[in-house]
Amino acid sequence: MSKEIIDSIESVSTRELKSNWHEAPRGWGHSLHTLSAYVGGFPPALARYFIERYSTKGDVVLDPFCGGGTTPLEAGRTGRTVLANDAFTYAYTLTQAKCNPLPPREFEEYLSSILNSMEKTPVSINDLDNEDIEVFYSESTLKDILRMKDVLRGDESEQACFLKGLISGILHGPSKSFLSVQTKDTYSGSADYVRDYIEENDLEVPDRDIGECARDKYERATEDGVPQFESTVTQSDARNLNFEPESADLVVTSPPYMHMLDYTWNNWIRLWWLGADRKQEQDSLDITADVDKYRSFINSSLDEMYDVLKPNSRAILIVGDVKKHRASGTKIVRTGQLIAEEAADVGFQINQVIDDTYDVDKRSYVRFNELRYDNAETDIKESEDLIERCIVLNKGSPSTDRDVSAPWDV
Repeated sequence: MSKEIIDSIESVSTRELKSNWHEAPRGWGHSLHTLSAYVGGFPPALARYFIERYSTKGDVVLDPFCGGGTTPLEAGRTGRTVLANDAFTYAYTLTQAKCNPLPPREFEEYLSSILNSMEKTPVSINDLDNEDIEVFYSESTLKDILRMKDVLRGDESEQACFLKGLISGILHGPSKSFLSVQTKDTYSGSADYVRDYIEENDLEVPDRDIGECARDKYERATEDGVPQFESTVTQSDARNLNFEPESADLVVTSPPYMHMLDYTWNNWIRLWWLGADRKQEQDSLDITADVDKYRSFINSSLDEMYDVLKPNSRAILIVGDVKKHRASGTKIVRTGQLIAEEAADVGFQINQVIDDTYDVDKRSYVRFNELRYDNAETDIKESEDLIERCIVLNKGSPSTDRDVSAPWDV
């Protein structure tokens, strides 16, 4: 198939669809989506649109790059069985938590047992393995975090995973709901940045009750109920999924964006909380630094998706254009073009390309990481707008394709 495969496929804009996810109001979706922030994810309404359009209740939906668990949660709460995977420890933990939320009584009993165990757990700030953590918390709050971390260490139960995911959501942020001093946002800022922010805003580091904050977060995250559904969540490389061949009816996912986002830097405090080694995590995820490596990674990942999908099924990949800054100027990488080429190579047919025409380069996470990589001074003006593309791939000849009338008003 031609290397200009995208140009040969008629694309449609979201504006041309009978209904689309942009019709959903800001904040649409189940309250459990807010369990913990995950930078770079797509909105729940987008996942719902493709799940409703290309699957039916009882089908199996796979997300091999599950990130913050958006697709798995939307699939599960609409009657689908969930297969989810991510190599990143925080993503795996958060998705596991969203797929296995604890009912109120079970949560309270488990949290109370952990708090009781913490009372018997000695701890010393002097034993802290990362002194930068001290900038964010009062001594008493940090000791409680350390106690809970110690009690939960090595516990891989669903209850522990849910609590770890929930605490990840209150570690740091801009309000009294969080355990930390007030920060500008929910990203894990650097210690120096937070020190400056505290001084500039004349802030005091508060004492927080970890049990009280956890209970408050649980009430807000489960305001819309506690969905129960069948799921399997794994932590592995997307090129080697631990799922049976031909076991999924639909894939809805968003692969990494050409090294645009350092997930380990944005979540370094959460990784510390989860007991994960940031350098090891970074090394395992740093596979998209150049186009050739990205092609190889995407090709192998698509091949694995193709294997797990049943005959006559679909895969939807949400991908955005990327600007790569070089000394010679700024280059736009058309990620959708690249992925379509690799998809054709492994046997998929391109069914449709949906252009989601809005300013991808103005998303907060892209601007955030331009600052991270010292690109704020770079002239990035381009004559062409960056867009996000939803690439609909066919394996065989699937039949399910319904008009979507999702409950955007609910």
